[in-house]
Amino acid sequence: MEVTFSIKYKANWGHKLCISGSTTELGSWDEDKAIELQAEGEELWTGRVLVDGRRKDLSYYYLVKDQSGQVLRREWKRMHRLQIKEPFRTIHMDDHWINRPPNSPFYSSAFYDVLFRHEEESSTIVKRSLEVSEKLIFQIYAPTVPRGHQLYLSGSTAQLGGWDIHKAVQMSYLGKGEWYASIVLDRAALPSRDVWFKFFMAEDARGHIRWEARDNRQFTLPSHGRYDAIYLSGMSFEEGDYTPHFSGSVAPLFSLRGRSDWGVGDFGTLRLAIDWAAGAKQHVLQLLPINDTTYYRDWRDSYPYNAISVDALHPIYLDISALAPLKDRELQRHFEERAAQLRMSPTLLYPEVMALKEEYLRLHYEDHGAMLMRKKPFRDFVLQHAEWLVPYTAFCLLRDLNEGQAHEQWGQYACYNRIAIAQLLDSDEHRRQAGYYKYLQYLLSEQLLQARAYAEDRGVLLKGDIPIGVALQSVETWVHPELFHLGRSAGAPPDDFAEDGQNWGFPTYNWEVMYRDNMLWWRRRFERMSAYFKSFRIDHILGFFRIWEIPRTQYSGLLGHFTPAYPLCGNFWAKQFALLGSLEALIYPCVHAEDLQELFPRRVKELVASGLVIPIERSKFYRLSYTQQSAYASLPVERIPGGETTRALLIELCKEVALVEDMNQPGSYHPRIAFDKTKLYKRWSLEARRLWDKINHHYYYEVHNELWKRTATQRLIPLLESTDMLVCAEDLGMIPASVPEVLDELQILTLDLERMPKTPTATGLVPMHSIPYLSICTTSTHDMAPLRLWWTQLSREQREHYLANQLPHSELWAEAPVAEVMERIVRAHLSSPAMFVVLPIADWMAIDSRLHLLAPEDEQINHPEDPHQKWAYRLPVCLEDMMDRYADWSSRIAQMLCDTHRD
Repeated sequence: MEVTFSIKYKANWGHKLCISGSTTELGSWDEDKAIELQAEGEELWTGRVLVDGRRKDLSYYYLVKDQSGQVLRREWKRMHRLQIKEPFRTIHMDDHWINRPPNSPFYSSAFYDVLFRHEEESSTIVKRSLEVSEKLIFQIYAPTVPRGHQLYLSGSTAQLGGWDIHKAVQMSYLGKGEWYASIVLDRAALPSRDVWFKFFMAEDARGHIRWEARDNRQFTLPSHGRYDAIYLSGMSFEEGDYTPHFSGSVAPLFSLRGRSDWGVGDFGTLRLAIDWAAGAKQHVLQLLPINDTTYYRDWRDSYPYNAISVDALHPIYLDISALAPLKDRELQRHFEERAAQLRMSPTLLYPEVMALKEEYLRLHYEDHGAMLMRKKPFRDFVLQHAEWLVPYTAFCLLRDLNEGQAHEQWGQYACYNRIAIAQLLDSDEHRRQAGYYKYLQYLLSEQLLQARAYAEDRGVLLKGDIPIGVALQSVETWVHPELFHLGRSAGAPPDDFAEDGQNWGFPTYNWEVMYRDNMLWWRRRFERMSAYFKSFRIDHILGFFRIWEIPRTQYSGLLGHFTPAYPLCGNFWAKQFALLGSLEALIYPCVHAEDLQELFPRRVKELVASGLVIPIERSKFYRLSYTQQSAYASLPVERIPGGETTRALLIELCKEVALVEDMNQPGSYHPRIAFDKTKLYKRWSLEARRLWDKINHHYYYEVHNELWKRTATQRLIPLLESTDMLVCAEDLGMIPASVPEVLDELQILTLDLERMPKTPTATGLVPMHSIPYLSICTTSTHDMAPLRLWWTQLSREQREHYLANQLPHSELWAEAPVAEVMERIVRAHLSSPAMFVVLPIADWMAIDSRLHLLAPEDEQINHPEDPHQKWAYRLPVCLEDMMDRYADWSSRIAQMLCDTHRD
């Protein structure tokens, strides 16, 4: 079968257009084997390829190379598709170059598989009646055809209905937002070689027609030669100003409550949450991360962002009620009674729930594991997921054999070795135990896949969450240590919620190594996540622009710096601040004599004598002997005058430093963030403070924007092009100017909160009408006070300020009933231009006083300033009661969504 590819593209001199595709004839996606097309005139490129006629479906994309063969540009994604439904001998492809469309979020599995879902159809084959006739096939991407609607093709020829919409051709759905229709043309019967056409969407009865927002399309039949089939491909339905709006809820899975859960939300209660969301006419149910975090088996593992594997699911989420019972029915009843006790707790008792579930699941494995593991679905799962499942299984086994020890202390297994690990897992001593971890992951995967399918059948989009980091003790750092900077910790600079900054403990990424294989680790991570979710939130997307890195020798988030960045050499700093005497006064923690005396009223001489504090010559300042907080933490207490009290103060004084040394370029330094809040800064002269403020502002807000823009583009574009999931950003915090520019260019949905303006506003609040369409609008996140708590924390004056500026026509007053205020705030959010309004379930509950069952402060899920936070929040009512006892509340939500056109 001969296929002629034809596309219009205006290339620069010396550049050449090529095609790369899924078949061997098109290079099997190897760009070095891409087929070079021939230029015919200024803009037309063509190429003829002989393709195995037995192939019925092939995909391809176009790319531009220079004379040396370097790829200069590619189409947006691999979206061209040739489906052959008849035995053609000659095919002509009339293609259009595919750039990122202006509404690219619609071109995601979130839309074409869930929100605007259609079943794939078998199109009716219209046979060619004459040898001189040709089949004209139209393929177009139209991912926003609503459920219950169809896509139609109308045009100038009789076969296209002669512009009569009632005779228009109904198109068939190919999948992934693409539609297909064909007609048979007899050139001799046409008045000219021009065919005019246009697409429209409508209900089956041709009601509520929505034409594409453009002039009629024109295709001119080739003047030379005839083809069995001509495909018009690469077209996209032009939406114009079409802006559909959606709504949803977000909650940690562990917080969901069901009548039969085991003290924690699981994949069974997830199905109940899907039922509630669908009943309330919502479209999205967003979860916090659900990866396995099991390492310590105590409260530390409750932190959902501290994953030991980016692929494995957390065993705590297994729905035990969906499993076959234990063979010992009395033992089964005993476990259910213990689960009922945990279920009664108002909060998640993480260690107790985890211990109970593990105890039960090990017994369940003994009863049912052998039979299940002989079945083909289990064997297929193990084979398909071996790349991550084998290392994960070994990690769990060795973690349990070396309780409390870092993987660097695992002896012969301290460094991952594929052969040694295979022998370990297959040994008689460990084979049975290794099977247990695979058994759990299979059951978890099956339950989550079933929940996802159930959600999609109900029109609910399950949205996941990708943490920016991984645990220091994790499968990832064990198997791929070269991908991480293990001596550094990721965190965040200080903000209104965490004045000391944040130190998350995650190792930072070694991006230079990741670039070598085009970020294969990340691409595989996205690919595996797409099995469960059609949309995801990138936690702390700012980390793709630059990450806040803290040496592991420091504990405070204040002692980090951005990477990548342009640190300044020591000579620069010494010259600029010569008035301070020496570089020593900048790079060591320093304290004024008066402040030192106030902190240690009877210990100053002892501290100097011990060498822990050193006087700076010809000044009133002292410097600390160490710059690292860990140095003081590890000192024997007998060496510290004043013991533990002094130790704690010295660790705190380590933050009284002006410069932080760069971890990549020793001898170069960054200005310590928020240095103007230190005792040391306040002791400087006015001249020194003014100079510092000037350099500091330029450094943090001006000098790095282009660097961070290039960095984010280099990292994000390959990842976005490797997935069909809808990508959403968590872009809160200290936002450089390059962030909104890049997110807008790549059309990544932003996260917008009324109380956290990204640029200064007159009121300190975000005007709801100014929120961009390509965004997720919400009332709060898990890291801050939920809506009701935030309101109660405002003073009377602050409430009056809010009502006057944000709800000026509400006739509410500062002491109005809280539920009434909450409902007006929620309505204002729903009326915003944002594509999605996704609220925490607690904030939906805030609109109904009957659901104010917890103290407002008990609804906050996480306190980011607390490194020892226990993640224990649970909904105060079970999901069954939310749908039955409080059905009128759910109906109110549905009506609010209808009123604001989000239903």
